[in-house]
Amino acid sequence: MNTNDYKFKVNLGGMIELLSGHLYSSPNVFVRELLQNCTDAIHVRADKDSDFDLKTAVVEIEVTEDEQIIFRDNGTGLNEEEIHRFLSVIGQSSKFDIEKGQAQGDYIGRFGIGLLSCFMVTDTIIVRTVSFRSPDITLEWRGHADGTYTITELSEKRPVGTEIILRQDEHKTDVADYYHADEISNLVFYYGLFLQYPIYMISGGEKTRLNLNMKLDAEKNKPLCLKMGKMFLGDDFLDCFNLVSSDGLFSGIAYVLPYPVSANAHHMHRIYLKNMLLTENGDKLLPEWAFFIRCIIHTDRLTPTSSREDFYEDEILEQAGHEIAQCIGNYLESLEIHNDSLLHEIVRIHHLAVKSVIANDDSVSDILMPYIVFQTTLGEMTAREMMDFGSNAFYTTDVNQFRQLAPLYSQRSELLINAGYVYDDKIIRQISEKSTDTSIEKLTDTDIDLLLNDTDMENDAEEFIKAAETILRKYDCRISLKEFMPDDIPTLYTINDNAYNTRQIKRSKEKADAVFSDMLSSFEESFRSDAKACLYFNTNNLVVKKLIASPVTEKTKACIEILYVNALLSGHFPLLNHEMKTLNDNLYTLML
Repeated sequence: MNTNDYKFKVNLGGMIELLSGHLYSSPNVFVRELLQNCTDAIHVRADKDSDFDLKTAVVEIEVTEDEQIIFRDNGTGLNEEEIHRFLSVIGQSSKFDIEKGQAQGDYIGRFGIGLLSCFMVTDTIIVRTVSFRSPDITLEWRGHADGTYTITELSEKRPVGTEIILRQDEHKTDVADYYHADEISNLVFYYGLFLQYPIYMISGGEKTRLNLNMKLDAEKNKPLCLKMGKMFLGDDFLDCFNLVSSDGLFSGIAYVLPYPVSANAHHMHRIYLKNMLLTENGDKLLPEWAFFIRCIIHTDRLTPTSSREDFYEDEILEQAGHEIAQCIGNYLESLEIHNDSLLHEIVRIHHLAVKSVIANDDSVSDILMPYIVFQTTLGEMTAREMMDFGSNAFYTTDVNQFRQLAPLYSQRSELLINAGYVYDDKIIRQISEKSTDTSIEKLTDTDIDLLLNDTDMENDAEEFIKAAETILRKYDCRISLKEFMPDDIPTLYTINDNAYNTRQIKRSKEKADAVFSDMLSSFEESFRSDAKACLYFNTNNLVVKKLIASPVTEKTKACIEILYVNALLSGHFPLLNHEMKTLNDNLYTLML
């Protein structure tokens, strides 16, 4: 038996750079790379060896008691020339791939870089291989992390294929867990569950199959697809549907999340290249608006990066992304026709993120927008119901104003829409533009005045009006007497944007130090000139009628200030310090 010594014909600096520069995200990927080598070798043999029966293809993995990991396949095998050739370009070709940003497309050309990943878990790799081209020759290749390798022709006869042996090194304590059958089985399940050839784990005298080789189809067996979705992605999904490329770029299953998520949250998917898990990151494939979707996707035609942990950005990837977006859009359109209640549920659960999509992406807004729910004076209504309302409607972007005015609009059976939450303003304007049956306008001070009828009590209320104007002047608030329903509301406080900003600045000044307070005062002056606030007294209200009919006394003045503060609280305006003191002082006055 002759043994010859050789030196690696590799760029060792490039090899170290690849490892230290995180070509791979974790040592886990050595399992994926070895699985890839095994399946690629079987592919090649099926293509080149006419005598090979593909039904006999198999990958076996063994974890021995003496801490060895063994991967076996009955693929093409390697002869001596191929061993030299493929290992001699390991550093150079990989470096070229990284500069290009993508991996080479041939099968066996990946052998070297796949083997490279094993050096993360061992210092010695043993490869025993028999090529189908020379089935009587068994070669053993031993590679070492110091850059040397040997090739030995063994006397023993072995079947065509390759066996790769990794041995645990005592000093590599951080990777010791990999030398356990359970850990390797979990990684094979994670990366290679859908590989088409049988994969077996041999451990403790037992032989267990680790992969399924199954194709999921939501139309034929949705319960199974939902079960697999929970297994892979960890959720009890609302629904699932097929993803099918018209050009054969991909296939798969999309799942609808059962709980709300942020549109900017990290989204976990399972994306397989040639049935091998490539990545859990679907950002390059799924549209930004598909935040409520998780996917299991299979592709044979997209190009991986050199690390084979992501996809190379090219025209094919872009086309696949467009087709996936179209598949999801078609699904939503089909729900609108065939399962309206489910689409309602999806929009209800993901309402905030759906609003974000509608406000910023026209591609699906026509599908989703009709199902957005708004709070109104006539109860919760969808955008579609508002567009079909048939009468004039108003909206306010101030939640507090909506709360103040809601009783008035409800009494008159008129529609006021609360558009005071994030994205609502933009969406309600889109709804208004699309609506042909309902005029939806933003509420103005003039519109509010139309709700309030003139009263015939002004002549009898001159003394009251004078007292109220004097008292409320210090709050930068004018007064007005009106009649409105319901009559159990004594006052209504309205405020424009500048007055609101002035109040906010005053609140900030109460908490600020002297320097910051002076700066805020300069801001306050810029708003003060156009600040407008008004307190409407409802002359239908018994308390207001009593105050008007009574002589103005200290208790009358106390009641006026209390009604002012009550109106602020009813409108959910935070009280300033002096307003809170006013409430307490006047309550004390009434007790005297």
